[in-house]
Amino acid sequence: MKLLRVWLPIAVVTALVIYIAVDGPRLAMHIGYSAAKGRNRAQREQLAAMAGGDSMSPLLAQVAEVVRPAVVEVRVAKKVTVRAPAGTSDFLDRFFGGQGPPPGTRQYVQQGLGSGVVIDANNGYVLTNHHVVAGAEQIEVILPDGRTPSVAWTRSDALSDLAVVKVDTADLIAAPLGDSDAVRVGQVVVAIGAPEALPQTVTAGIISARGRRAEDGQSYQSFLQTDAAINHGNSGGPLVDLRGEVIGINTAIVSESGGNEGIGFAIPSNMARGVMDQLIEKGKVVRGYLGVVIQGATGDLARSFHLPGTRGALVASVAPGGPAERAGLKAGDFIVAIAGSPVRSPNDLRNRVAAIEPGKSVAVEFYRDGRKQSADVTIAAQPANMLAAATTQPGLRGAARFGLRVADPSADLAQQYGYNAEPRGVFIVAVTPMSPAAQAGLQDGMVITQVGGRDVATAAAFAAAVSTEQAAGGVRLRVIDPTGGARYVFLSPRW
Repeated sequence: MKLLRVWLPIAVVTALVIYIAVDGPRLAMHIGYSAAKGRNRAQREQLAAMAGGDSMSPLLAQVAEVVRPAVVEVRVAKKVTVRAPAGTSDFLDRFFGGQGPPPGTRQYVQQGLGSGVVIDANNGYVLTNHHVVAGAEQIEVILPDGRTPSVAWTRSDALSDLAVVKVDTADLIAAPLGDSDAVRVGQVVVAIGAPEALPQTVTAGIISARGRRAEDGQSYQSFLQTDAAINHGNSGGPLVDLRGEVIGINTAIVSESGGNEGIGFAIPSNMARGVMDQLIEKGKVVRGYLGVVIQGATGDLARSFHLPGTRGALVASVAPGGPAERAGLKAGDFIVAIAGSPVRSPNDLRNRVAAIEPGKSVAVEFYRDGRKQSADVTIAAQPANMLAAATTQPGLRGAARFGLRVADPSADLAQQYGYNAEPRGVFIVAVTPMSPAAQAGLQDGMVITQVGGRDVATAAAFAAAVSTEQAAGGVRLRVIDPTGGARYVFLSPRW
């Protein structure tokens, strides 16, 4: 028995050694898989515990349930007159449908659709986008239950792209404005509106970024970026958090196709609140004005100006007689703080100055010749013609909205596109597929000579023309091509 008791363990060990030698890799893989499977199961159980089972779906459904009654459709109509020179009837046939008109003019009604959200149920205040209602002769607000209350007045602000519509009716449901400064990247959000004339559409996503600026120019932007689906017709509708509070007003998309590609922008609720309050109380928005043209600083520029970094705003020029000049600021100064708070970028400075009450004196800190200095500046009221006077670089706000990119005229472009002589106007150098410009038949190489009946000879002039308050609802262009043909087109914005 002793021999057996000793021999049996030896046999077992020997067999195990033989098994491992022959089938060891498969055994190791099985053990590893079991461990990974167990780890995955544990992680899934932890996820379920964190989410409370399927808590997200009921939560999103509840958000939609409480916010949708406050979301409205905004339908607008505007009479547009189009000049139809000889030889353009074929084009107008395609553009308007039916028979093309004889030479002269033609008037038609342009229809538009956007969204809005009731912010104040007691007073009937609906918040929407400026570009939704700009230039409209008729505005109709359609409530979720189908009612169409009368519109008492509409007030809008082109520089922030916000508008307030007051409706006369009772039994409204409002959605409260939240705190957009508390929004975090990665936070789940819900967009509600009437994309492509489909009212009460709900989409969900996350906050992709904060503080975005989608274009050049003088408009005031610090967008919340989201991947929640936003399409044509969502403009003016709310972006809400999981508490059902409005943290943004959906206003724009970045898209090569003209539809949703996961990059949407919303005006932060804190900016919307300030604009809305002024529109209601004063009928207009009064902003602070520093009197400088500013730009960002690259690393090379920062080194050339002996700056400590690139966070701030470089003064490119100073308005004669403006607040900055009176305080002693000069071109080449690099502003790093205002009213005691650091300046992160030119856009940050622009928005901060706009929020300062005119007449208030603030400290401006800046670098000049490598040395930090400070000056007290008395902020003035922004000039009334600020928007009309604004010029931007090619890429501009209006062009982007209509699906165009333009460039200054040049002999090289004239030769490239086959013109016998350099034309007077701006060259179209890119057209976004499915955009209003593309649908109107505009192509690379055409030249825009007029905007709204006014000649444009530079990209900056074109930028100013399409950035006016009147142009927010649509623009009439006169275009020519290398053959000498000329025609008029009317473009309606798609945001």
